[in-house]
Amino acid sequence: MSKEEIKLKEDKLLEMVKAFCEKHLDEEYKDLSIKLVKKMGRKHDVPFKRGKLEIWASGVVYALGQINFLFDDSFSPYLSADDICDYFGTKKSTVGDKAKRIREMFKMQHFDKEFSTSQMKDKGMVVMDNGFMIPESFLKEKEESNINLLSLIAEQLGDDDKNLESFIKEEFLKGKNEKDTAMFLDIISTPMPEEMAYGLFNEIFNEKSDSSFFDFDFEEDDIELFEDYVIDENNPLETIEDYDRAIELFKNTKGEEYFEEYKGFFWGMHETRPFMTNLFTLSRMLWDENQKERAINQLKYCLELNPEDNQGVRYLLIDYLLELNKLDEVKDLLDFFDEEYSANWNFSKLLFSIKSKDDKKIIKNLYDEAIATNEYVVPYLIGKKKIPQDPPEFYSMGDESEALFYINSSFNAWNNDKIAIDLLKELYK
Repeated sequence: MSKEEIKLKEDKLLEMVKAFCEKHLDEEYKDLSIKLVKKMGRKHDVPFKRGKLEIWASGVVYALGQINFLFDDSFSPYLSADDICDYFGTKKSTVGDKAKRIREMFKMQHFDKEFSTSQMKDKGMVVMDNGFMIPESFLKEKEESNINLLSLIAEQLGDDDKNLESFIKEEFLKGKNEKDTAMFLDIISTPMPEEMAYGLFNEIFNEKSDSSFFDFDFEEDDIELFEDYVIDENNPLETIEDYDRAIELFKNTKGEEYFEEYKGFFWGMHETRPFMTNLFTLSRMLWDENQKERAINQLKYCLELNPEDNQGVRYLLIDYLLELNKLDEVKDLLDFFDEEYSANWNFSKLLFSIKSKDDKKIIKNLYDEAIATNEYVVPYLIGKKKIPQDPPEFYSMGDESEALFYINSSFNAWNNDKIAIDLLKELYK
């Protein structure tokens, strides 16, 4: 699609959100909606160039509403999710997915500095020990009113005998990357006022209707899951051939037009998440079976379908590319995710710089930056500490557990390069 065509779609989208805010909300929501649409338009891969503009317009207002308590009648202005969807003629389940996609795209959350209303910004904020920000007024709530997400989920399940954490991992964390998982488990165990607990549950799971917190509004006809087509309880996916069969069946069933229309937004759709998860799993199996080129192509395909990469595909892909010395492709990946800042990414930049034979001053600066994000990585890479046989189940950023997660997938890329290891030993002294 040409730049002119994208600009026309942006103008149309702006007209739609402005008209809605002028009729149903206020100037502040209109300004925030315009700001959000324009920020989407500046993305490397402009999201709204595909899909119906009515859904994008609904999603923009819905996403802003979610982080500003628009659906809470104790706030002003107030609207229900149905009000938004009825105006644009869209389904709430579809719009909910789109809004979640938008929030994830720009890391939007309650009390967001960029997209909060003045009413939200006026609330004093306090940073908790776990780094989570909450309104200062919430600290004045009675201690007995504090709950956590874990207790809400237990209440919903109605089964106290279940191992809740295992249930959550199985039912809610499939496909999430390690960072999201670690953060999620930390949040659900943190006591907080009831209002915030419900708000966070809504933000994470995106399954709250405006009338009842646990009123799941997905209709069976709205979602056709990957498993509906390909998973047989008596014939689980266990081999590369099983996964190939399942993936191809889903592709053929949905058709080329479906994949073309939704390419770029596959993680934002419930029906495609199992498909994306299986693509990722297959890539690991292919790599382990020494089908390395195919494994890399599979991961690239995941990014093509979901360039925002909610699955953390980029971390595994860059390790594979570095191991095979595909430096041009490494550079392209680093450039595409140029705002990424994590131990994995910084150590990948460091290894890329060493392999590219950059000036030692550049390498030293990258080394310092990588160490600043996680000081535990290097001792394992250079043999100062023994690597455990199994990586930890979860990790926290900057922690030794994060270092072990990184090394689990990147060790060969480093260890196969004697120059890189020798240079690490020199820098570590």
